[in-house]
Amino acid sequence: MRFGTFHLLGSPSMAPAVERFAETIDHIALADELGFDAVWVAEHHFSNYGYSANPLLLIARASADAPRVRFGQAVLVTPFWHPLRLAEDIAITDLLTGGRLEIGLGRGYQPVEFRGLDVDQDQSRPIFEEQFEVMRLAWTADDFTFDGKHFPVRSPITVLPRPLQQPHPPIWLAVQSQTSLDWAAEHGCDVILSGASTDWQQLPAWIERFKQRRRPAPDDPARAPRVGMLRHVFVAETEAEARQALWQSRWQRGVAERLRLGEERITAGRNSLEGFVHSMSEEDWWDRIVYGTPERCITQMRRQAALGVTDAVAWFDIGGLPADAIRRSMRLFAQEVMPALTPAHA
Repeated sequence: MRFGTFHLLGSPSMAPAVERFAETIDHIALADELGFDAVWVAEHHFSNYGYSANPLLLIARASADAPRVRFGQAVLVTPFWHPLRLAEDIAITDLLTGGRLEIGLGRGYQPVEFRGLDVDQDQSRPIFEEQFEVMRLAWTADDFTFDGKHFPVRSPITVLPRPLQQPHPPIWLAVQSQTSLDWAAEHGCDVILSGASTDWQQLPAWIERFKQRRRPAPDDPARAPRVGMLRHVFVAETEAEARQALWQSRWQRGVAERLRLGEERITAGRNSLEGFVHSMSEEDWWDRIVYGTPERCITQMRRQAALGVTDAVAWFDIGGLPADAIRRSMRLFAQEVMPALTPAHA
């Protein structure tokens, strides 16, 4: 199993953005130092659910302080971008990171973001599929045209620069439905699943279906299919300490649920959970996250590895946890949890 960290820069307290970005760059440098394999950065807009509006900018900056890890996006919300500009920005970021970039793409899920950026959410799937084809052409073809509904390329055009990794960096898709899972497999992409929205019982069938259907990846036909799993992670000396930190995880999940349903309550960028009822009990949620002592966290990680997860994406910096608590959690994970999974990590 490969291990990565995840960064969205949420802030229930509306902390100054300059502080959250500085903390995140510090956490990314620590991940590099501790031996994590990858760093994943999200894209979100218009609220304190997450300050990370442009993951490529943060990755380009953080890569200077983290010279070893690979970087990905979980995810770039593709419908919010013009595919030619996004293809250029991805290529430049791959160059600036020395060829250490993975591409993470998704269609998005928050109506408030689609409204704010004046994009029709009902058209997100055809928009995404067209963008995907345009970007692949941009990275591989000279003087190409494209007969598209949303992003036609009528005159022959060549997009420069090209990525350092040829024909392009590995591509991952965030999937939350079987339709998206099958589409990713058909197009040779790897997948990122969410432990928040995918229950343990559903995972074995989905992972087996993906591995059976996944076509060779265009960037590396010999690479075995990879399945990433995003989970909230907090490693502590005692379960009591982890339980005390649980409210931040519940806040982040609750806000995400409201945003997904289009029932958000946002004032001056601040999300409110007033009147919100969680869809899962605290104990059901506890079963889906990697919180607790190192021993409990090892059990949870082994549980998903046994199902075929190849890449663990650990969301340490979640819901406004104090920066020093995040660093302690990351260190405990690297010192206690990762070595316990080294047979699969090699």
